[in-house]
Amino acid sequence: MNALNSRHLSILLVIFCLLSPQAVRGELLAASGATKVVELQPLQNSTSALSLVWPIGHPTQNRVAAVKARISTIVSGGTTSRSSYEIESFLKLKGVEQHVDFSGQNLILTVSAPNEVFPETLIHLENLLLEPEYSSEWYARELETFRLTHSTITRRPSDVLAEIADFLEHERGDTANGLNDGDIRFGRPTQAIVRSVDQEVKRRINRLINKMPTAKTKWKLPLAKWIGALTDESKEKFTLPKGIVHFADLDSSEMLILIVSAKEYRDETDQLGANVLVDYIGANQGSEMFRIIRQKMRAAYDPRSDFIVMGKNKALISISATVEALEWPKIYNKINDIYESVRSGFVEQDSLEIQLDSLGRVYYYYFFNNPVWAVRQYIHEHPSGANDIVNIPLFGAFGTVSTEEIVESSRELLPAFEDFLVILIGGGASPKDSLRSKGYCALPKNTPLRYCLEVLSNAENL
Repeated sequence: MNALNSRHLSILLVIFCLLSPQAVRGELLAASGATKVVELQPLQNSTSALSLVWPIGHPTQNRVAAVKARISTIVSGGTTSRSSYEIESFLKLKGVEQHVDFSGQNLILTVSAPNEVFPETLIHLENLLLEPEYSSEWYARELETFRLTHSTITRRPSDVLAEIADFLEHERGDTANGLNDGDIRFGRPTQAIVRSVDQEVKRRINRLINKMPTAKTKWKLPLAKWIGALTDESKEKFTLPKGIVHFADLDSSEMLILIVSAKEYRDETDQLGANVLVDYIGANQGSEMFRIIRQKMRAAYDPRSDFIVMGKNKALISISATVEALEWPKIYNKINDIYESVRSGFVEQDSLEIQLDSLGRVYYYYFFNNPVWAVRQYIHEHPSGANDIVNIPLFGAFGTVSTEEIVESSRELLPAFEDFLVILIGGGASPKDSLRSKGYCALPKNTPLRYCLEVLSNAENL
């Protein structure tokens, strides 16, 4: 152990000696070289958009929240010549939308506005990024908006999945160690994704990028990753533990049942096939969950399935229903039956064709009307930027996949039901011992899901 500690200390000393005094005093998120500027096809809703991308090293939960709050403070706060109230009024008057996102190792700021005001919007963005007026109170307000809501309070499937995604996206470790907000500065982005045909827009984007400071030292890995690489630390896998997370509320008359699995796919065709099958299970009114759980059994108002793309060929598969507390074991078994039936290939081809067509139309609409969604798909495929032709194979898969092949491969595309993580929030009987065989964690009150996810993960790794 002493030898290992000495090794870590030696590595730290070497790295800190290489760092410049400015880098030690504060962190500048910036590219060390030229920004990769990519033009995607224009939007079809009479708007233009710009997405700026900065890499984040050591993306723990609190660090990501701090960085997101910092950039949000800059673009929604004041400047040396405008107050935050004037900024807010300008955004509303011009129809400007700003969104801060995180994907993989990247922070993404997307700004969109109607075509006719977008050139003016870029001047406004330039002033905000180059002459920000920092307010610790404004930062604290923005930081609060990025804090996850405990899903045991809201009991909404979307909040449960947000906590699950947070667990998978952010590095595990001491999430209590955040970042001094005053230490974060934003320089030249590594990527800029443009959705506009206006040459004036492109000129102003180039001017903005050229005015932003660059990093003096090119670190291919952030500091924490240098230590990990030099000490042969393994990369965390895209996986969730098995077992049951149970938050018991004896006073509740309802139980939220949510099962979820993290799965990696061989290619885009397999990912698309799994997505269609999951949609067939419960994504809409034409699904099996809606037909059986809601219409036939009248057991839940909004039984559903979700397929959430988390990265290139990575996705969360989830099935959920909020039911009467006393009936939850019965509904859980019925969800099992529906899922295994689809996984075994008992699928109506016509209905599956409808789901495939519907999914294709959703992808098309979002790509040409939702710049935040579209840039996420681009980042999944090109996290470090595209060098030449932009290619997103997932869109091409729609032209090659067939429902017959999807059904034939259903057992490979969908994980076994017993491999899902089961989350139970609410009243009713405790799960039987047979369900606890793969692990069980009773979630304390006012505690995030991460607590039980780490307990179950650690138990599997023993």
